[in-house]
Amino acid sequence: MTIRSWIALLSAVTVASSSIAAPGAATIPPNNNRTPLDLNLPSLGTTADASLSPNEERALGAKLMTQVRNDPTYVTDPVIGEYLNSLGYKLVSSAKTYTYHFFFFPIRDASLNAFALPGGYIAVHTGTIIAARTESELAGVMAHEIGHVAQRHIARMIENQRSNLPLTIGSLLLAILAARAGGSSGGHAAAAIAMGSQAAMIQSMLNYSQDAEREADRMGLQTLYNAGFDPQGMVGFFERLQATNRLYESASPAYLSTHPLTLNRLSDMEARTKLLAPQSHRDSIEFPLIQMRARVLQLTTYDGWLKEKKHLELSLKKATGAEAAILHYGISLLDTQLKNTQEAYKEAQAAMSLGSSPVLAQNLTATRFAAAKTQAEKEVVLQQVKKDLTRFPLSNMLTENYVDILYHMDRHKELIAYLLNNPSLETAISNYHSLLARSYEKLGQKSEQYRHTGEMYALLGDPEAAEYQYALAQKAADGDFYTMSVIDARLRELRQIIREAKKQKQSDNRTRLTGYNMRTSLSKLDLG
Repeated sequence: MTIRSWIALLSAVTVASSSIAAPGAATIPPNNNRTPLDLNLPSLGTTADASLSPNEERALGAKLMTQVRNDPTYVTDPVIGEYLNSLGYKLVSSAKTYTYHFFFFPIRDASLNAFALPGGYIAVHTGTIIAARTESELAGVMAHEIGHVAQRHIARMIENQRSNLPLTIGSLLLAILAARAGGSSGGHAAAAIAMGSQAAMIQSMLNYSQDAEREADRMGLQTLYNAGFDPQGMVGFFERLQATNRLYESASPAYLSTHPLTLNRLSDMEARTKLLAPQSHRDSIEFPLIQMRARVLQLTTYDGWLKEKKHLELSLKKATGAEAAILHYGISLLDTQLKNTQEAYKEAQAAMSLGSSPVLAQNLTATRFAAAKTQAEKEVVLQQVKKDLTRFPLSNMLTENYVDILYHMDRHKELIAYLLNNPSLETAISNYHSLLARSYEKLGQKSEQYRHTGEMYALLGDPEAAEYQYALAQKAADGDFYTMSVIDARLRELRQIIREAKKQKQSDNRTRLTGYNMRTSLSKLDLG
């Protein structure tokens, strides 16, 4: 089985839009800083040795991400997403990597874990964000994962298992199905693999060798240092993981399940860190705010929100300055979850009076709009959001805030024009097609409504549902010539994808049947 047919096999299960790109991804020029260390990387071969091309690896990652996005633990929060991608690309710009297309995303899970999927998709558990004592510690974990991507460890693993590719693919698909049956909410299949989400389970089937882990350590340490972070952050975080593992072996951190940590690895990192000139890093103002947001988003029940609010209010009695701003922000988020709109806005105001940050600005306008009672009050908020966007034009979270307000103010023509005039927003805004579909529905433009609903399903890996929506769009026929031509072409493409997936499924069934018959025949042989 060739690599291409291997990827085609995945298409039978997960089909995404052919134009998928990483949300928020950007092209960053390589950093030409001198390497501070002699990496002396393990002999794993060159990255060019892998049969899986970078484009094929990216396509595979995009297909796997359609499954990840369907998981309830996948977090679409624009605030945390923007922070992780900002931090991630600061590291990527200082890394020596074959690709500069990365997408960093959070997973709602209290366990300490982070992992990379093929093609630069890197997940960070909310538990890891919360547990990091400094921004350098969080950056160290992410730099390690960037190292896995930069050195193409997944592609190399596939190359090493080329003789058993059907088994490899089977393991990946089994991981996906197991996660669907359980997930972090509980399921025996999920618990058996001891991970908390579809993405984590996929990664659990891609455990790296010790040589690969050392390579990622060394690449990650170099990247961390070149990006201006404290290299002790990486060592410190891994040392705490190891200590936790020694003290509580029955409940060892999930990160160690996918990234086995040895004393030799720790010693190597410590020795290399000592060779570097001391380098301090001051945490950004966003770091503790993002930690607080992750802390709140990790909770999913009314009782949990109420209990956490009481805890933060108690802590607020002794807090001042920046600490108080963070606590007010957390209480505001909790009041939002509890549907206390006026209280949420009041706490957002208190937080903003004590600090200045795009994160606080986003929450202030979001809560102010939710608390607004008149159209005039809502218009004031809209104008404020426009001002915030002028100050921070590249902020995805403020952009999402803006388009959400336009939608709820029934400014649908303005919303559509804004989205269509900024093509980059298609990959930057998580609900891009959903917003367009609902706005076109409000305007009575059925073909466009069904078209964008179809694209939403395509991104979720459901080509049959996408094809059905596009058929409705074609039947409505209320778009202009260009729109209907696009719909016709996309409908043909989706139907071809579905046909190929069915053919592949039939071929797989025949292969499995043949294998079964061979095993049955062999079992009947008298070898004595």
